[in-house]
Amino acid sequence: MPTAEWLRRLAPGAAAVIAIGTCATWGGIPAAEGNATGAMSVMDFLGKDFRSALGLPVINIPGCAPVGDNFTETVFAVLLYLQGLGPLPSFDELGRPAWLFSETVHRGCTRAGYYEEGTFAREYGGPECLVEIGCWGPVVNCNIVKRGAINHMGGCMKAGGICIGCTMPGFPDKFTPFYKAPPGALISTGFSRGVGAVIRRLRRLSNFHANRERRWDVLEHVPSGWGHARTANPLEKTMKFFYEKWQYFGGRRPGRPPGTEERFWGADRPGRAEDYLDRTAGGGRMS
Repeated sequence: MPTAEWLRRLAPGAAAVIAIGTCATWGGIPAAEGNATGAMSVMDFLGKDFRSALGLPVINIPGCAPVGDNFTETVFAVLLYLQGLGPLPSFDELGRPAWLFSETVHRGCTRAGYYEEGTFAREYGGPECLVEIGCWGPVVNCNIVKRGAINHMGGCMKAGGICIGCTMPGFPDKFTPFYKAPPGALISTGFSRGVGAVIRRLRRLSNFHANRERRWDVLEHVPSGWGHARTANPLEKTMKFFYEKWQYFGGRRPGRPPGTEERFWGADRPGRAEDYLDRTAGGGRMS
């Protein structure tokens, strides 16, 4: 008896029908363009009007291979609902668990910061964003980088691989040829390079400033035995001056209030009570 016949007979009496894996959810590789078998997904086979015995349409958990935790978490949530112990979980218009597949790979990718700063890998194995060597992460709904592949470990981009869109209904046809930069990447990465070049340099200045103790700024000396830590040049000092003016505008600067710098702050009476009054936080006393 063909598998399709088993599905046709068993599905109407099931409490819920959950398709797991891209072949079951969208057809996947067996249903790719030119297939001679007529392969299709569970949702395509059962149709739009299908409802399980307890009134649920087909639930889809895609992935090639699917993330096991996505499956067990969804089954658990559905069982709670069917037992009357919880609300119906939120699913999107394609039957995917919305809390798992509403975000793109790129938004949770450990390499996304490189894209923002316009830095891209030139070859596989590099730590930078992989879009220019074939990654489709910015347009693919998947949580594998956030969740990990197995036991919250791994994930395509974490392991140095690109995203080829295996969780998407258009896979594989709309993501081939693999390992080639998507057409849209040429435009988006071009803009990212232009903006990122400026952002990257500004952040380097802020990083340089944040990597210094206040004492080092005053003494213009870093007592590190690990290597030479340079001091700020005149341009960086000027930028720091205006940056701090903006940073503390309308707020309270760290340190003692003006005019009390020389007062002795003992253990029993550490200054006056008004020294702890922070008017930028609504006028309440600080504990």
